[in-house]
Order: sequence, then structure tokens, then C-alpha cells
Amino acid sequence: MSSPKQLMRMLALTAIVTVSLSSCSNKATEEQMKSLRELDQSRDGLLQDLDRAKTTLRDAQGKLAAQDRELADCQQQTAAVREGLTQWPNIWSDSTDWKPAPPPAPPMVTKKKHK
Repeated sequence: MSSPKQLMRMLALTAIVTVSLSSCSNKATEEQMKSLRELDQSRDGLLQDLDRAKTTLRDAQGKLAAQDRELADCQQQTAAVREGLTQWPNIWSDSTDWKPAPPPAPPMVTKKKHK
């Protein structure tokens, strides 16, 4: 089996490993903390930039939708005007009702013959 020397070496090695592991710190150094703060500030700035970009995008999309509606209205009005022009001058369907009756024919004048 194991000799007492090997057992002592294993115990010593275990003690050294235990001491070295317990002396390790999981605390960040001052330089690491500074980097973390800078990264947090950078992240916060980027999040604000993203929020501003989203707001700008929503505004632009709203303006674009309004312009699209105006364009559709303009196209409808243009189509109505073009249709009216094709029917010119009889643009109104009831324009025949608006025409006044022709004036009556002048009475027949007979010439009297003088003797």
C-alpha cells in the first residue's frame, strides 16, 4: 500500500492546494472596476441612442404615412379631373336640362301691296 512518506506528501500537497485556493480572491481589482464602470456608462449611452433612434423612426414612419395619405388623395383628385376633362364641355350629366329653349321664330310679316 502507501508508505507513510507518500501519505505525508499527499497531505502536505492537499494542505497547500487548500491554502492557495482559499487565499484566492474573487474581488475585482480597481482597474477592472474602472473598466466595468466605463462599460456600464457606454451601455447606458448606447441604450439612450437606441431609444432616440426608435423615436425618430416612429416619427419618420408617421410622417411617411401622412404623406402617403396625401398622395392617395391627390391621385384621386387628379383622376376625377382627368375624367371630367374627357367629358368636356358636357361635364355635367344634366347639362341638357340647362340649355334654354330656342327663342320663338319671328312672326311672318306680310308685305302690303300699295296700289
